[in-house]
Amino acid sequence: MSGENTEVKSCVVSLNELVCGKVDSKNDQKSDLFSKDKFLLNIPDYQRPYAWGIEQVKILLKDISEQIDKNQNKQNVENQKYLLGSLILHKGNTEIVDGQQQKDNEFNIVDGQQRLSTLALILRVLCENNQGKCTECKIGNFLGEVNYSHNESKYHIKENYEYIKAYFESYENDKKDKFLDFLLENIEFICVLAPSEDDAFLFFDSANSKGKGLKSYDLIKAFHLHSLEKKQGSMLGYYARKFENLAKDERKITILFDELLAPARAWLKHKSINANDIKAYEEFCKEFFSDKFLYSKEDLGILSSFANGVDFFEYLFKYNELFDKLSNNTLYQELDKIYYTGFIYNKYIYAIAVMIYFSKFPNGNSDYFLVLLARAAFSLRVYRPSIYRATQRDYALEFLEKVYFVSFEEELEQNLLDFIAIKNEEERKSVQEHDGGNKWYLKITKEIYKKQHIQKHIVKENENGK
Repeated sequence: MSGENTEVKSCVVSLNELVCGKVDSKNDQKSDLFSKDKFLLNIPDYQRPYAWGIEQVKILLKDISEQIDKNQNKQNVENQKYLLGSLILHKGNTEIVDGQQQKDNEFNIVDGQQRLSTLALILRVLCENNQGKCTECKIGNFLGEVNYSHNESKYHIKENYEYIKAYFESYENDKKDKFLDFLLENIEFICVLAPSEDDAFLFFDSANSKGKGLKSYDLIKAFHLHSLEKKQGSMLGYYARKFENLAKDERKITILFDELLAPARAWLKHKSINANDIKAYEEFCKEFFSDKFLYSKEDLGILSSFANGVDFFEYLFKYNELFDKLSNNTLYQELDKIYYTGFIYNKYIYAIAVMIYFSKFPNGNSDYFLVLLARAAFSLRVYRPSIYRATQRDYALEFLEKVYFVSFEEELEQNLLDFIAIKNEEERKSVQEHDGGNKWYLKITKEIYKKQHIQKHIVKENENGK
């Protein structure tokens, strides 16, 4: 990353690479970002103190131990990686920082120091048992050059070190060695490298309205490019460029991940969670580290599993094309002009349903079913005076399974007609004042429903005839 570079880049790195200060030279994605010579990690004094207490250390040790136990029953254990989130770094320069001359191969940690500092303490304890292995890269001295100047940092380092030491006292030597091997060989991070300190903090401070938060798709891309590099390296450039072209439309790719694909996958798995609380990264990446993840060779449509990077990127590009197909539909273009927030939430349910339909029935009677799906999806807007995230979630949980779990269009049609009949009862009970986009929606769809011989909405006006 030269001084002229203004692009934030990311890649997946192992704990072993961070400890040794050297990435796999055969991996162009990594060697392009990190120095091909050895590099160092630094925690600047302006960072907050090391604040993790014993409780956080307990959780980390427990999570790692459980992952080790799970891996014992799996084949290809070395491939069962354990992702510990993201790190945000920026490259040091030759300026004076914190009263010291920074080295050209030094990277300052903006986000991740709590995890890395704790891992450094664990490595130090484990290396006291295995001096032979730990002489390589001075593993037990990871972050040893960092100056923890805050008194709070010193307190927690001492307290956590004593706790970790006590934690491993009951371990036999071979069990300690296995734990150490797992840390070095299986733990990985998505490393986000910013060209400057300012850029790094803008990404870190995602809650700051003036800053630019790290997007979920940045992490998802890095994760699956890493998977691709390990198995289909020759395709890396092709998929990276294609993804970047898609990501040029930031609004579209954000909607695709955060409002459509991730919520669809969560809701169809019967997860009762609001769309804005669903972590797209967890839907598309973390499941691959779970013992619950089973790769299916069957085409599960929007719920498809991914065995490697190619599967993920092909999935993404497929649903991007289906979203484009929907966006070019005349009815959807009219509905897309309605900007009420509640209506937009409702529209996303409709968009998910249509993409499921396109995927299941690529040669189906789309002229009819896109209208029938709209009639079923937007009944919510007709009978509910307000639509919130929880309203959207509950309706999606009830509606989307009627679309996904079918094999024939005739079955889908019956499901939708039955669903509409049930929702007609809700419409009969409701007294609407045509707000929140209702009036515009009803005007747009009145003739469309009539043309397709689909029952119109039941609209009960209030006493003032409004």
